[in-house]
Amino acid sequence: MNRDELVFGVAGSTATPAVPVALAEAGLREREHLQEWVLAHPEMLGTDVLVITSEFDRWMSREGREADRLDVLGLDADGRLVVAELKRDQAPDFVTLQAVKYAAMASRFEVDQLADAYLTFHSRENDAPTTAEEALAVLRTHAPGLSSETLRSPRIVLIAGSFPTTLTSSVVWLGEQGIDFTLIQVGAYRLGNTHLVTVSQVWPPPEAEDFVVAPSRAERVTKTPTTVPEVPWTLEDLARLSTSATSSTILATMDLCAAAPGEWIGGDQVMERTGREKNAHRGDYGGFSITLRRRFNRSNTPYEMNYAVGDTPQQYYRLSPEITQMWQELRPQQEDSSKTNI
Repeated sequence: MNRDELVFGVAGSTATPAVPVALAEAGLREREHLQEWVLAHPEMLGTDVLVITSEFDRWMSREGREADRLDVLGLDADGRLVVAELKRDQAPDFVTLQAVKYAAMASRFEVDQLADAYLTFHSRENDAPTTAEEALAVLRTHAPGLSSETLRSPRIVLIAGSFPTTLTSSVVWLGEQGIDFTLIQVGAYRLGNTHLVTVSQVWPPPEAEDFVVAPSRAERVTKTPTTVPEVPWTLEDLARLSTSATSSTILATMDLCAAAPGEWIGGDQVMERTGREKNAHRGDYGGFSITLRRRFNRSNTPYEMNYAVGDTPQQYYRLSPEITQMWQELRPQQEDSSKTNI
C-alpha cells in the first residue's frame, strides 16, 4: 500500500517537505520503539483503549504451556478486547492468521483473569492497583458493561510500516465474515537531522466505516450484577463523602458538575483540574468503586456517567438536580471556585 501523504516542516511562510524513509532506515525498532509508542499512546489502537498487558505469554492448552507471545492486549470502553500485532516493516501475509489465532486465544479470558493480567503488568506503576479486586474495579470503571460475553469477540488491530494488497484483500474478506480488523500504518520521515512519525488508519477507510464495518462491531453490553445494593444518596452520605479521605479526582468531579447543573463534564476537564496523570485518573475512579462498597455499602456513584455524549470521545459525568443542590450546600466555596474555572 503506497503512502500518499505529504509532510512538511513549516517555518513562517516556508514549507520544507519531509523525505519519507523506512522505519528501519530511521533506526526505529519494533519492540524498543513501536511497541513502546503504543503502550504510551493507546489511542493508536482506537478511541478510549486501556492497555491490559504486553508481551503476554501465559497461554495453556491441554498439552501444556504454549510459547506464543501477544504484542499488546487492550480493552475498549465497550468491554471488548483489542488484540494488537505490530510489524515495523511491511506486514507479512501470515500476520492475519497469526492475529486471528491470538484473538481466538484471548477470547477465552474471563473477567477475573483479565484483572490479574492488568494487575501483573501495571504493578510497578505509581498509583497502580495492589489487589485483584482493585484491578477489577479499574476495568469496570473503564468498561462498565464488561462481562465474559463482551470478551468473546475481540477486535484486531494490525500496526505496520505498510500492508501488501494480498494482506488487505484478506482483511476485507475477513471483515465481511464478521472478524473485526483495523489496519494502522506508521510512516517515518526525515526532516533535516530529525525524524517525524505519522500514524494513520488505512482500513477501514473513515468514509466507509459506518457502512462496511459497523455490522461486525455490534455492541454487546451486558449489565453486570452487583453484590451491594443501589441506595439513594442523602445529605448525610454526601457530607461523609466530602469530609472523608476521598480522592481529589472524585471531589473535582462533584465540584465541577455542581458548578454546571444539568451539564455533562468530561473526564479531561477533571484531569485538568486535578493535574492527575491519565492512568492515575482512571485508577481513582476504579478505587472509588471499592470505597463505595466498603465504606458506603452501595454500588451506585453519586454522579451519572455516560460515554461520548460530548464532542470528544471520553467518559462524561453529571449530577442530578437533587444531588447538585445538596453538594452546593456542603461545598459552596468549591462550587463558586469551579464556576470561575470552567
